[in-house]
Amino acid sequence: MDSSPPGGGRLLRARQVAAKLRVFLTLTTHSMITDFTALSFEIPARDALGREHVEGKLVAAEACLQFYWRFRDRTFKRTGDDMRLIEVDYTNVESVVLQMTFFWFNPRLLLKLADPRPLGEVPGTQVGAATLLLTGSDAVEEARTFLKMMDYRKSDAIANARITRMSDLDDQRRSL
Repeated sequence: MDSSPPGGGRLLRARQVAAKLRVFLTLTTHSMITDFTALSFEIPARDALGREHVEGKLVAAEACLQFYWRFRDRTFKRTGDDMRLIEVDYTNVESVVLQMTFFWFNPRLLLKLADPRPLGEVPGTQVGAATLLLTGSDAVEEARTFLKMMDYRKSDAIANARITRMSDLDDQRRSL
C-alpha cells in the first residue's frame, strides 16, 4: 500500500516534468536567442522643444523584465542623466505586441502591465501601458525574437508560480 498522500505523486511528477522542460528550454534558447534579448526604444517628446524625450532599452532578463530609461539630451542642454532601471515581474506583464505601420516602417512595441505602478514615473506612458518606438536597423527582426523570449519567460514565471502555489497548498494540507 502506498503511504503517500493522495495527489502527492502528481505534484512530484509535475515538478520533475517542469524541471526537465526548464533545462531543455534553457539549453536550446541560450544557443539561439542570447544576442536578441534586448530592444532599444524611444518615447518621443510631447512638445516641440524636446522636453521629456525618453530613450532606453528593454531587456528580457532571466528573473524579470528590465526597463532601462533616461531623458535624451536636448540640443542646448546636457542633462547627463544616468539610466534608470525599473524591474517588472513577468507575471505582471499582461501583453507585449509588435505593431507596424505600412510594412516595416515605424515599428512599435505595445507593453501592457497588470499593475500600473512600475511605469508611473516614465514620461509619455499611459496608465499601465507604454508605446515604445523601436530604433535600429534590424528592429523588426529583433522584436520578433524578443517576443518569443518574452513568451517563454512569461510562461516559465507562471509555471513557477503555479508550482510554488501547489507546494504551499500541499504543505498546508500536510500540516492539518
